Amino acid sequence: MMESVTLILAAFLTSTLSAVIGMGGGVTLLAIMAMVMPDGYLVVAYHGIIQLVSNVTRTTVYRNEINFPLLARFSKGIIPGLFAAAGIVYGLIQYFDVSSASELKIDFLKPLIGIYIIWFLYLRKKNPISDKSFLWMGGISGLVTVFVGAAGPLIAPFFISRDMKKESVIATKAACQAIGHMGKMPIFIFLFGVNYIKDWSVILPLILAVYIGTKFGKGILGKIPEAIFKKIFRIALTLIAIRLILLNLI
Repeated sequence: MMESVTLILAAFLTSTLSAVIGMGGGVTLLAIMAMVMPDGYLVVAYHGIIQLVSNVTRTTVYRNEINFPLLARFSKGIIPGLFAAAGIVYGLIQYFDVSSASELKIDFLKPLIGIYIIWFLYLRKKNPISDKSFLWMGGISGLVTVFVGAAGPLIAPFFISRDMKKESVIATKAACQAIGHMGKMPIFIFLFGVNYIKDWSVILPLILAVYIGTKFGKGILGKIPEAIFKKIFRIALTLIAIRLILLNLI
């Protein structure tokens, strides 16, 4: 009972966080779920459908602010990325001669994502990010979302480098992530043996919590100036990167 209450409260608070600054909620919820739930693959699978609702809700709430050209480029990349992820998972099943991907443990990508974020924010040459970059970033995101669960920190630097309003950042990024979460569901159903319908009693309360949290967070966002939003976004991204590096390498 206590575990369920903890997860529901976490889902509400993290979705509120994502609605306010556009990120942070997904990876935070993933960490909390990993502490409460024993099976890593179920954490990623359940987190995916919960974040799908959270991202779809944010996309709907800010639908008039979506940058559709960027979303289209990202979508063209993420679809082959998801197919590549499915191919890798199937190959690992054959290589290790296991009956299901649920028997595999893959978590080495998390610290690499943290290192990438630090490099992107502070070490790289500050060249303009072209629209075409969202194509290959979509492909990488398609791979990462299956193995890590939360690809938001990976693609977030691309949005902060653009001259976009805070609402547009949140709307477009949420739409991009929704595609990834939706696309990986068949992978977890067919290759990991996850039964989302059977586990509805666990998933439904969390879905309702993220929906309410997103609506609540929208009201807070409207009170934050653009300059402050970008600073908060950058600080949150840095803290997430440090967490990904330290908790998975030490």
